[in-house]
Amino acid sequence: MNEYSKFLPVKSAIEDLFGKEAWYALKESNSIPDWKKYCSNTLKALRLSIQESVQHFDPEWIKEIDQEVARGLESIKRNSTIEDVIASLAGALINISFLQVGFMPRRKGQDVKITLRKENWDLSLYRSVIYLQSPDQLERKFWSEQQREMGFQNQIDLHYEYKASKSELPYSEWCASNEKA
Repeated sequence: MNEYSKFLPVKSAIEDLFGKEAWYALKESNSIPDWKKYCSNTLKALRLSIQESVQHFDPEWIKEIDQEVARGLESIKRNSTIEDVIASLAGALINISFLQVGFMPRRKGQDVKITLRKENWDLSLYRSVIYLQSPDQLERKFWSEQQREMGFQNQIDLHYEYKASKSELPYSEWCASNEKA
C-alpha cells in the first residue's frame, strides 16, 4: 500500500509542472505506468524548456543535454519499481543540472577524495553560464511576486494609482520609491 506522504516532494514537484491531474494520478498510486509517464514527461518538459528558453549555447552542450535526457528516458522505460523510476529521474536530473552550470564531473573510479572545497566545483572549464534578466523580465517577476503577496485586486488598485501618477519610472521602481513594494 502506498502511503500518501511517500515520495511527497516528487509528487509535489510534478504537480507544479503538470497540475492537479498529475497530483491525483500519483497521490496514492502504485501504478508503475503512471509513474513512468510523469517521470518521463518531466524529462521531456525539461528538454523542451531548455530548447525554448536557452538562447545562446554551444552545439556540444545541447547534444549532451539531449543524450542525458535520452539516457534517463531509456532507464525509466526499463524500470519495474516506482523507486527505480524515481531513481532514474533523479540521476538524469543530477547530470542535467551539472551540465547546466558547465559540465558533469566524471570522477567515477578516481582514487581521490573529492571534498566540497570550492576549487573542486568550478565547472567553467569548458563553458561559462550567464543568467540575464531583461527589464521586461524583471518587471514581470516583480509583478508576479507582488501579486502573490498582496492579492490580485489590491495590485490592480495600486497599478491604477501608478498609471494615474503618470510616472516615467518602471512600475517596480515607482512602488519602491513610494514604499509600496
